[in-house]
Amino acid sequence: MTEKNKQDSSLNHSSMSDEDMVKIHCKLGREKHEPTKGFLIAPLIFVFVFGCLIFVCSIQLAHSTNSFQLHPPEIADVRTEEEIERDRFDKKLASGKKIFGLRCASCHQNSGLGIENQFPPLAGSEWVVANPELITKIILKGLQGEINVMGKKYGTTPGANMVAVPINNKEIANVTTYVRNAWGNSASEVTEEQVAKIRKDTSDQKDQWIGIELEAEYLTDSTVN
Repeated sequence: MTEKNKQDSSLNHSSMSDEDMVKIHCKLGREKHEPTKGFLIAPLIFVFVFGCLIFVCSIQLAHSTNSFQLHPPEIADVRTEEEIERDRFDKKLASGKKIFGLRCASCHQNSGLGIENQFPPLAGSEWVVANPELITKIILKGLQGEINVMGKKYGTTPGANMVAVPINNKEIANVTTYVRNAWGNSASEVTEEQVAKIRKDTSDQKDQWIGIELEAEYLTDSTVN
C-alpha cells in the first residue's frame, strides 16, 4: 500500500463514526462470501439422504428378522401325518445308504450283489429279510464259518469272515433298515430301541457268531419280518 493510500484509508476510518462502523460490520455479516454460498445446505442434504437409507434398512431388517424378535414364531407344518412319516422314513433310508457306502459296500458292493465266492449278496438274501435280530447280531459281533445264502456257500475261507462293525445303535438301525428295503428287498423297519435291546442281550458274546448256529436259529423256516 502506498503512503498516499495509507493516508486516505486512515482519513476514511477516522472520519467514520462508531455507528457507521457497526452498520458496515452488520452488513458484512449478512452477506455471504462467494465461495461459501450453499455450504450449509450440503450437509443438510446428506443428513436427509442418510436418514432415508437408515429408515429403509430398518424396515428391511425388521422383515428379514421377524421384527427383531428373539424367538421368532415357528412355521406351521402343513404336511399330513402320512407325509411326515414318509419323510422321516426316507431320511432314515438316506442315512442308512450313506453308512452302507462307508462301512459295507467294499465287500457287499453298492449293488448289494456281493462278490462271487467271497462275500454273499444282500439283494434278495434270506439273511437280510429274516428276523431283524439276525442281521443286527452280525453287525454287532461279526460272523465266521460257512453259511448258505440263496443256495450258495460263502465263508469257506477265513478271509471271508465278517468282523464287528463299530457303529452306534442309531446307525445300525438306519443301515439295517436300508438293506432290508433296498435292491428289491422288503422287510420291516429296525428301530434304535430294538438294536439297544439286542446289544444288551448279547453283551456277553465275545467272539464272532458261528454261521451255521445263526442259520439254524433264524433261517430254518426262512421267517420274514
